[in-house]
Order: sequence, then structure tokens, then C-alpha cells
Amino acid sequence: MHERWLVLGALTLARTAMGFQFQSVAVVSPQLVEAFAMSYAALGTLIGLYLLPGSLVALPGGVLAQRFGDKAIACTGLAAMTVGGALMGAVESTGALTVGRLLGGTGAVLLNVVLTKMVTDWFEGHGVAKALGVLITSWPLGIALALVVLPPLVAVSHWAAAMHAGAALSALSLLLVAVLYRAPRASATAPLHFRIALLPRELALVLLAGAVWALYNVAFIIVLAFAPEFLTAAGRSPAAASAMVSAVGWVIIPALPLGAWVAERAGGPDRTIHASLALAGLALAWVVGIDASLALFVAIGLGFGPAGGLIMALAGETAAPERRALAMGVFFTCYYAGMGVLPGLAGYARDFTGSPAAPLWVAVVMLLATMAMLAQFRLLQSRAPRGA
Repeated sequence: MHERWLVLGALTLARTAMGFQFQSVAVVSPQLVEAFAMSYAALGTLIGLYLLPGSLVALPGGVLAQRFGDKAIACTGLAAMTVGGALMGAVESTGALTVGRLLGGTGAVLLNVVLTKMVTDWFEGHGVAKALGVLITSWPLGIALALVVLPPLVAVSHWAAAMHAGAALSALSLLLVAVLYRAPRASATAPLHFRIALLPRELALVLLAGAVWALYNVAFIIVLAFAPEFLTAAGRSPAAASAMVSAVGWVIIPALPLGAWVAERAGGPDRTIHASLALAGLALAWVVGIDASLALFVAIGLGFGPAGGLIMALAGETAAPERRALAMGVFFTCYYAGMGVLPGLAGYARDFTGSPAAPLWVAVVMLLATMAMLAQFRLLQSRAPRGA
């Protein structure tokens, strides 16, 4: 029992490092814009590049894990995150900055592909749902930690310190996974052979489900990435703005596992998703259009939280069990592609309008699109019952 929890701790720290490194660019966005004469569109693209490799790496990463083992792929991913973060902190050109971001993002994708399986293998029959609940909260925890820890660090040093901090946390995670993790039982080492076998209806469903998941996450990331600049433009200090926005990340951590519990008492998952996202959208619109407060950012976090697990569960409804693995691959490919491309729209809105509020209005639109896509998913699902 003791070893299982040590393994979970190491893997949770590794995923926390992913969130921390992802957010490190957004935290130092004013310094990057100044140091590299970067447009806000380029900044938004740089933020999204961390997840863009997932659209190409997710499925091959699963095949490599099957061939070489989960631990080898996890350690490779953490090593790439370490090198990528260190490179970003040492460069003087946007090209090299981009290379470092892509390298770190590729490592994060490889790590993310195997983490859920590693935890499931260790906790199968021993509270796997609880263990996965702990693992899922690590991404927003890492983002929230970056929002709190990095601004004071950068204030007394240089923007590169944020990149080096992400690299250091990745290196620590690499050491712990390498030392503490072992496969709980023998696993197959033969490579997998995939074939495209989804029915047209199943493919349409999984594309819609992937769009729902991507849009939801993009809205969340835009809030965390652009709300600090909006607040500083309104007169708050950078540290105060980051601390206020970090409330979203801190609140979502305990709120994420509550989705199923709320759905049981609110009349179903769809009603819970729509109500939660409406709360987040209304609170965000109030922040942008009227006034910002800590309570409103807490409300935004409470809105995003319960919907997360319920939206992710849509992927399991898209295909028959024998085709579900391929459906999950398509689902995560949609997620990574959306996360790699769509945050750039917020930056373009910022550049086009000249207003720091514009990216947050884009986030509101993303939440509305999430609800619309969910409705379309249910409509298609009702017209084309699974198993036809």
C-alpha cells in the first residue's frame, strides 16, 4: 500500500510540473512582449504551442509506450520538458524560444499519454477512481502554483527564472519517477497495430466530443493567460493580479471531483455542465463588463470545476467498446489541436482591438460554443443510436 501512494505522489508531481511549465509563459507575458518585440498574437500562439504537438504525438506515444514501457516514455517526456524549459531560459531569439516551447510540449504530451495508465495499473482494485481524482487535480494545481510562485521570483530576478523554475520541477519529477516507479506487473511489449475502424457516426460523435473538451479547456486557459494583464491594465499590481486569477485554479482543484456528485442531485450531467458553464461565463462577463473581484474569480473556478470530468466522460459514449481506444485517440487529437491553435484567437483579438478585455470576451464565446457543441453531440447521439 505504501509503495502505491509513493508512486502516485511521484506521478502527480510530474503532472503538476506540466501545468507549472505550461503557465510559465503566460506569467511572464509582459516581459516576453518587451524583450522579444512580440505581438500579443504571437504570445498567444507561443502559449498554445505547448499543447500543439499532441495532435501528432498522442497516438504514436501510446504505441511507443506499448513497445518500450510506460516508465521509459514518462522519463523521456520529463527529460524533454527539462531540456525545453532550460533552453527557453537561455535563448535570445524568438525562434529558439519556439523550439524550447515545442520540445517541452512534446515531452508533456508523451508524459500525459502514459500517466493515466500508470496510475490505473497500480491502483486497479485498490481505489483507482480516488487515485485518478488526485492525478487530475495536478494540472490546475501546477497552473495555480505558477501564478503564485513565479511573479515574485521574476520580480527579483529575470523572466528567464520562470523558465528555469519549470525545468527544475521537471527534473525533480524525472528523478522521482526514475527512482520510485516500477511496473506493478509484466506488460506486453509488442507494438500495437491500429486500423481506422470507426463507423461514420462514431467518428462524428467523437469529433464533436473532442470539440467540446477542447473549447472548454481553451476558455479556461484564456482566462488564466490573459486575465492578469486585464487586471494590471485596470490598475492592480502584477502580483495582486496573478494572485486574484490564481483563485480560479485553486478553486477548480476541489471542484473537479464534484461533477458526478452534483450531477446526481441536479438532474443529470448535461444540466450540470450547462449550469456550471453558464455560471463561469456570467461571472467572467461581469469581471470584464462591470468590475473584477476575488469572489467573481472564485465563481469562475466553481463554474469550470464540476463540468470537467463530465465533459471528459463524453468520449466513452462515442464508440463501441472494441473501437473505444481509437475513439480516445481521436478525442485527444482534437483536444491537443484545439489547445494548440485556438488560444491564438485571443491574442489576435487583443491585437486587433487594442483592448486587454478582448481575450476574455473570446473566452466567453468559447464557453457558449462549448454548450452549443454539447447540444449538437446529444442531438446526433439521439438520431443515431450507438451500435447501429
